[in-house]
Amino acid sequence: MKKMTFTAMMLIFLSGCVGHFTVPSAKALKRPFPAVDHQVKRQVLGEGLSYARLEKEGIAVLAILKGGPEGFRRNAAFEFFQGLRFYLPNVRVVPYRDVIQRIRDADQFDRYTDFVKNYERDSIMDRDVLSTWGEIQGIRYFFIGQVQLNDKHTATQTMTLGEDGVGEMVTAVSSGPAHIPVTVEKEVQILGEVWDSKCGKAFWIATSWAAVSEASENERVRVEDIVTSTTRKLIADFDSALEDPRRAPLPDC
Repeated sequence: MKKMTFTAMMLIFLSGCVGHFTVPSAKALKRPFPAVDHQVKRQVLGEGLSYARLEKEGIAVLAILKGGPEGFRRNAAFEFFQGLRFYLPNVRVVPYRDVIQRIRDADQFDRYTDFVKNYERDSIMDRDVLSTWGEIQGIRYFFIGQVQLNDKHTATQTMTLGEDGVGEMVTAVSSGPAHIPVTVEKEVQILGEVWDSKCGKAFWIATSWAAVSEASENERVRVEDIVTSTTRKLIADFDSALEDPRRAPLPDC
């Protein structure tokens, strides 16, 4: 005799079907935020950059490399700017939109577009062009960011028929009445780089990663929240990388 049974839990990746910006339910808002797993990994750390030099020379958000939807990249540019202002309150921080406007005013936007495309493709910095941006902006240090990973998927439980009560694995390719959402998984990874336009070298490069898992009926953490916290963790690492201002500054370049 055939019996109706619940089968195994399955992960179904629905990045194209699940909206990234969810509105928490009233029930979810009453619950505490779930734990968010954060990790920051530093790949490059140079010498010679201090708070004093940043206060004197300034820093600007130069580019947001390809990764994620365009709206997501704009949000990331804003979060980078906000994070830099938060951790470096006495430093002149120029937002991405102002950087682009000055480049347009200098009739250099086509050159800028080529510069970004080339860097995305080859990961090789054109030091001469970087120096040009420094001259146009009146800024020495530049921040370059990228949303490397922006994923949201669900784990579902599927109803199906089993022989004599024995469950079987069923691969589902779409959501529907037979697919009951159980958990929502979100994961974000962001890259940050700080370049010296005078010396033509990277001072700091790091990635910040975060992930969270929630019961679907109590989903509370939005992807925007994870982007914000991931960005702040990244900028906090840059802040900690700055040299102690009590140390004697190293020679330029």
